[in-house]
Amino acid sequence: MASQQTTTLAAANMRVGPDKGANLARILRFIEEAADRGADLLVLPELALQGYIDFALRHGTPEYIAQRQYFVSSAEPVPGPATGQIAAAARRHHMYVQVGLAESAGHGNVVFNTAALIGPDGVAGVYRKLHNQAEYPFFVPGEGTPVFALPAARASAMICYDLNFPEVMRAYAVQGAEITLMSTAWPMQGHDPGNDYLGETMDLLGRASALVNQMWLVISNHCEAGAYSSKVDYYGRSQIISPTGHVVACLDQQEGLACHTADLRAEVMFARTEAFFGLSLMADRRPAQYEVLTRSYADPSPTVNQG
Repeated sequence: MASQQTTTLAAANMRVGPDKGANLARILRFIEEAADRGADLLVLPELALQGYIDFALRHGTPEYIAQRQYFVSSAEPVPGPATGQIAAAARRHHMYVQVGLAESAGHGNVVFNTAALIGPDGVAGVYRKLHNQAEYPFFVPGEGTPVFALPAARASAMICYDLNFPEVMRAYAVQGAEITLMSTAWPMQGHDPGNDYLGETMDLLGRASALVNQMWLVISNHCEAGAYSSKVDYYGRSQIISPTGHVVACLDQQEGLACHTADLRAEVMFARTEAFFGLSLMADRRPAQYEVLTRSYADPSPTVNQG
């Protein structure tokens, strides 16, 4: 464990498949490995418990129907059996763990793509993916941008596609969050991680999001290759980004942990009072000038000043 002032963060590059039991065993092994490396906070990928969607399956085919039924039948409430096992491991190691899973809610009527934050005392927070239009009907969209008080920092969560919408991390920053934990299943467009547009977008969006909000961002991704019937390669590159937008720990495509130890709040203070011309980008915001961002697309109000 880190000292009282510092926190050790860990982001997992994890191979995930459509086998809930095998995935849970792998999750528990990652917790043990993170504990061996002194981690206080471990982030695991999106849908690390059940595996991600095989989008290549054609709607209405037996394979597609079987996949729909797999997610419905394997989804769990939070707290539930799997999060209970993860909580026991977190308690044993005095650790916090964010894990992605298919969450059953509404008496089993709906399934969310969820990130559960689990600590020594059980479930510390739940975030449901906001932007998941492509995942319907497997998952319904969540609501809300909750912030969770942890011993080392005020924390928040995102899942994959949410990173493309700067409003999400900014919503956390204005609520006092100092770190965002992102569970993702970020694929590549091709098979060369050194020259892949989709992979580059994750790196660029991650650094920019941390920089403009002057807060930490921890990204945990899948790293399997040739996955599902589409043979997709995931980008991996699980990483930890500081409040100045610097990548301070990163993996390539190998399975493992990216770790970094820091005084989280001190680094946020540095970013907001010294690093960028001594300016706090949060203090310099002009919220009243951005009201257009909260309007619905159906709002007929004009957006151009006619004067």
